[in-house]
Amino acid sequence: MSKQPNSTAKYKVIADSGGRHYQFFCEASGVLVHTTNPIRAVSAEEELKLAWETEGRAHFNQCQKCGRWVSTVMYNADVFECVDCTPWENAPHFCKQCGVENSSRDTYCSKCGTKLQYGGDSD
Repeated sequence: MSKQPNSTAKYKVIADSGGRHYQFFCEASGVLVHTTNPIRAVSAEEELKLAWETEGRAHFNQCQKCGRWVSTVMYNADVFECVDCTPWENAPHFCKQCGVENSSRDTYCSKCGTKLQYGGDSD
């Protein structure tokens, strides 16, 4: 059963002396995908909409099954769904935590050290 699609990816607002920045995160891996330039609008709702439409949206794909916004690494473009809903038959060897491509022989990510599901023994 499909759920109601989210209007934006998960986000966090960062306010500093330059203004308010929006950080958008992949909903499958939780990885930060994009941080906007400073955004200003009349209301918080309008500001979020502007941040998403002008900068954030271009960095995401929306799963047609569950409605989550995910990074390209977590998207199975063959079926227009996230890899949690429809995993790849021959999965590319990308770290779910940081998105770096690793060798099929690697047990841990070469960049962030996260244990890779496909690597090594299944213990």
